[in-house]
Amino acid sequence: MKYGGNNFALPYYFYIRLSAIGEYSTIRNSIEQFIFGEKIGGSNRKIKCGQFKIIKDILLATMENSSDIRDILERIHELQLQLAELNGRLRRGMLLLKSQTAAIQKNETTLQTVTGEYNKLYAYAKQKELEVAQNDQNLAKRKEQLREAKTNKEYQALLSQISADEAARSVLDDEALEAIEKAEKFHANVNAAEQELKKSQELFEKTKKKYYDDKPKIDADIISIGESLNVEEVKLPREFKEIYDRLKRNFAGGESLAVVENQSFCGACNHQIPINSLAMIMQKKPITCSSCARLLYIPKDFVFERG
Repeated sequence: MKYGGNNFALPYYFYIRLSAIGEYSTIRNSIEQFIFGEKIGGSNRKIKCGQFKIIKDILLATMENSSDIRDILERIHELQLQLAELNGRLRRGMLLLKSQTAAIQKNETTLQTVTGEYNKLYAYAKQKELEVAQNDQNLAKRKEQLREAKTNKEYQALLSQISADEAARSVLDDEALEAIEKAEKFHANVNAAEQELKKSQELFEKTKKKYYDDKPKIDADIISIGESLNVEEVKLPREFKEIYDRLKRNFAGGESLAVVENQSFCGACNHQIPINSLAMIMQKKPITCSSCARLLYIPKDFVFERG
């Protein structure tokens, strides 16, 4: 420090400490000594107006930087939450589309299965109808042969065959009717499966349209908020920035900050924060939660209370 009568230069020490928020009280006390003319180095020196203005500006800037740490962290956290919400919307949208695609595939499989079952029932009913038609042809043929029978023995044999065919036809009629009714009743399952497939396809198309209609704006908001986040991040003092950058990597760009809630609890994991840690947070020191490892900050209306 240079002295010369009432003139002295502002020490370089003040300038290099401005960014060190944790040293705010030291800077403040030192500057107040200059402002109020307290003894420094064994001398009681007053300063001129120009020097007073310089020192005053430094003091105000230091105080502003100190108080801004909490605001910067809060703003970063707000931006992180906004990004998390937007990325969550995109992620949920894709998961919903994936889920609805799986539902469509499931409904397609169900329709394929019930259609296959119906086709089997329908084919069985048609087979019974063919058997009835074949039996009718046999009956007509034997009745014709009966009219042309030459002997009584031949006649009686044909009568017996005709009687057996008529009895068989009655059974075939019942079986054919039952098979047709069963196939027709089961076809309701095919109709239901077709409706479910149609509904799931329509829902998918509706969801897909909304997702891709909303996506450009969400992407633009993500870019805009990301840029705002970058602006806020560069404002962090070095001791905060180093920890913040590490946490940002560890949390893969997610929510790496947490606000202190209910006086002493981490807002992210609800872990209770020790009193000494709270005191250090209030002193603008970078403190992380011992449970979830997020960087902690206090809310604007926070009042430190000792339990």
